Amino acid sequence: MPVPKIIHQPQTQQVLQQGFDQLTQAVAPTLGPLPRRAITQNLDKFELLDDGGLIARRIIAIADQQADAGTMLLRQALWTMRETIGDGTATLAVLYQQIYKEGRRFLAAGCDPNRLRAQLLRLLPALSQRLVIDARPLRSQAELSALAFAICHDEEMADSLGEIMYTLGRYGQVDVRAGHSRRLTRKYVEGSYWRGGAQSKDMLRGTTRPIAEMHDAAILISDAEIKEPAELVPVMQLALRSGFKQLLLIVSSISEKGLSVALDKRLRERIQTIVVKVDEFVPADLQQAHVDIALLTGGRPILQGAGETLDDARQSDFGSARWVWADAKNFGFAGGGGDPYVIRATARRLRNAYAQASDDDTNARLLGRLGKLNGGLATLYVGGIAKDEIRQRKDLAERAIRALRIGMAGGVIPGGGVALLGCSDWLLDEPTACDEMEARAARQILAKALEAPARQLLRNAGYDPSEILARLSGCDQATGFDVMRGRIVDMAAAGIFDVAQVQVEALRRAVMSAALALTIDVLVLHREPETMTEP
Repeated sequence: MPVPKIIHQPQTQQVLQQGFDQLTQAVAPTLGPLPRRAITQNLDKFELLDDGGLIARRIIAIADQQADAGTMLLRQALWTMRETIGDGTATLAVLYQQIYKEGRRFLAAGCDPNRLRAQLLRLLPALSQRLVIDARPLRSQAELSALAFAICHDEEMADSLGEIMYTLGRYGQVDVRAGHSRRLTRKYVEGSYWRGGAQSKDMLRGTTRPIAEMHDAAILISDAEIKEPAELVPVMQLALRSGFKQLLLIVSSISEKGLSVALDKRLRERIQTIVVKVDEFVPADLQQAHVDIALLTGGRPILQGAGETLDDARQSDFGSARWVWADAKNFGFAGGGGDPYVIRATARRLRNAYAQASDDDTNARLLGRLGKLNGGLATLYVGGIAKDEIRQRKDLAERAIRALRIGMAGGVIPGGGVALLGCSDWLLDEPTACDEMEARAARQILAKALEAPARQLLRNAGYDPSEILARLSGCDQATGFDVMRGRIVDMAAAGIFDVAQVQVEALRRAVMSAALALTIDVLVLHREPETMTEP
C-alpha cells in the first residue's frame, strides 16, 4: 500500500522529472512519418498504438507513486491536446520534457522559479508569431494529401482525405463510418441530410438498399406528434389543393393510424408522401434542425411551442427541393428553394461563431450546421481486418480531419521540426536589452527545447540527430531532412508540412504547463489517491 508522505525540494523536481521522462519515452516514438509503436493492455486485450494522446490515456497510474505525479501532469496536457486539436501530442510531450529538464539546470544555478516562469511566458507570444511567420495556405489536393499523410501515416487514408477536403472545403460535412471491406471507400452526396429516416418501410423501394426518391417535392416542417388520422387530413387536403404531386412531411412522431392516411393507395395515386422525423435527443438541436431545413427549403416550420398545429398550415409554409430522398435511417434533399442571400449570411455568421468558440461540443454543432448549409457531404467508409483495427482507423481518420480543418484555416509551415529549429536560432540571435539572469535563461531553455522535436523525429527514423542537424546548419530555414527519402530537401517543395496552429498550440501548452511545473516545491502523496480513468 502506498505510504503517505510530503516531498520537498530537491526531491520534488527529481520525481516530477522521472514521471515526465517515463511518459515521454512512451509517447515520443510516435513522432514523425516513420513512427515506432506501443502495445498497451486494455482489459483482456492488447492494442497496438501510434497515437500519443491515446497512449497517455491508457496509463492510469504507474507503480512509482512519487513519479506518478509527473506522469499525470503531462498526461492531462496530452489528452486535452488530442481532444481539442487532434494532433501534435508527441511534439507537446517532447517540448514539455525538454523545457522542464533545462529549467531545472537553471534553477540549480540560482534562478528564481517564479521569475523564470514569467520570462518563459513573456517570450511565448513573440515566439508563436515567429513560428507562423512563413505559414501559407494549402493550394492543391496534393498538398492536402501530403499534410494528411504527415498526420495519419496511412497513404490510402491520406489520398482519400485529401480528395474529400479539397472537394468539400474546410467546413464540409464529413462522416466517418465502419466499412465492410479491408479498404477505404468514399461516397459523395449532393445536398444536405439529417439522421432519422422514413417512418414506414412501405414508403421505401429497392432490394439492396431500400430508398425513396422524389423530384420537385414540397416540404412541410413541424414538431407535431400525429396520433390520429384526422390530424393529418388537413395537411394532405392543403397539399392537394396547392397542386403538389410529391410531399416530404417532417414531424416529431406519427402513429400507425396516422400513417394509414399517407399510405392510402387512392391518395398515393394523387400525391406521393414520405413521412420522416429528425433524430435529435436535445430539444435545442431539434429546434435548430427545423430552422435550418426551413432556411434551405424556403419553408416555415409549424411549431407547437408557438401555439400552432397542422391545421394552421398555409400554402406559403411549404418549402421545396429539386431532389428529396429518404431511407430507413436518414433523409436529405438537394436544390432547396431557400433564399441564397439569407443562406450565405447565416453561413457567414456561423463561421464567425465557429472561429470564436472554444467549447468542443459547440464547435461540433456549428461545424455540422455549416456542412449542411454548404450543400454537399462525403462519407468515408473505413475498412480493416478486425473490429479493433476498424475502430482505430476510424479514430485516426477523425483526428486527421480535425487537424486538416485547422490547417486549411491557419495554413501550414515547413514540417519535420524545421520551423521550430528556425525559432531556436532566432531566440539565440535576437538581441535582448535585459540583463536579468532569468531572461537569458528563458531564451536558452526554449532554444534547446525547440531542437528536441526534430532530434526525436530523426531518431525515430533511424538517423543520428547530431549528424543530420550539423549538415543542416547554414542551410536556408525552409530546408530540412526528408527521412522517407534520406536526403536534404526544400520542405515545401517536397510537400512536407506541419499544421501551423497545431505547432503553435503544442508549443503554447508545453511552455505554460512546464513553466508552472517548475514552480512546484512540494508534493503531498496520499495513502489511497483517487484513481481517475479520465484525465
